[in-house]
Amino acid sequence: MAPAVHTPAGAVRYAVSGPPASGRPDLVLVHGWCCESSSMATLKQAFAGDHRILEIDLRGHGESSRVEDDGSMGVGGIRMADMGEPVPRALRDVRIEDYADDVWQVCRKALAQTPVLVGHSMGALVVLAALAAHHTGPQAPIGGVLLDPAPVVDPSGKAFWQEAAVEVAGDHSGTWRTRFAEGLFLSTDRVARHAVIETMARFRPAVAAGAARAVADFDGETALRRVETPLLVIHADTAERQIGEVARDAGVALTEGQTVGAGHFHHLEVPEQVVPMIARWLQVRDLDAHMDVAGPHG
Repeated sequence: MAPAVHTPAGAVRYAVSGPPASGRPDLVLVHGWCCESSSMATLKQAFAGDHRILEIDLRGHGESSRVEDDGSMGVGGIRMADMGEPVPRALRDVRIEDYADDVWQVCRKALAQTPVLVGHSMGALVVLAALAAHHTGPQAPIGGVLLDPAPVVDPSGKAFWQEAAVEVAGDHSGTWRTRFAEGLFLSTDRVARHAVIETMARFRPAVAAGAARAVADFDGETALRRVETPLLVIHADTAERQIGEVARDAGVALTEGQTVGAGHFHHLEVPEQVVPMIARWLQVRDLDAHMDVAGPHG
């Protein structure tokens, strides 16, 4: 099995790839709600030649939803959802800060080197919480990238997720999550569309509902105001404009960008837009002084 850190919610598994001593910051990839580390694959592929990459399956997601076994049940264990086991309180009552602490523990155990945290959707909130914690030492993050973040400041977005948590808790067929996932894509989006929708629909309702409540309850404005490292936000089809307003008021070193012609999973659909923006930001913020302007392998 993949290496892991152990939490009240069970093992949080991660994988490490890329050059061990690149002289560049590690990139820590944090997926979104009801997704898995595989949903960040395009960024791993783009940057793994020049950066050490840490991929994390958040607690209750992906490989972290599996349980240990003696090998008799098949390679990689089996999902708790298939065993009918009760969902731990640490998943039902999870907070964004809990996910962020798990990411920090992974950074420490994997001996991350001046990491930059890259989070998509709910994972972007996790990145914010991790940066707001002001960790110190060589494993402390030196910057963060938020890819089309879940609601950070917008009260209407928070209210949606509060209501969604109730819907998802009873969504045993996955119908609600299927409709929700379909709405995250533009009609022209093609990359990984069906795989993402299938993944989101099959998550255990109690785990998905706990994560939805975590999004609704997260105080994104306070976290954003506490950020002291450079921050890049790349919006997709829509943008939460309050992020920029709060960041400017708080003096946060924020850079904002927006992709064209792609929905919520823009890092999968148009990596040719997302990757150069991240690469250029790393360079101009002096986080990656040795990277070529054209980006990895540009």
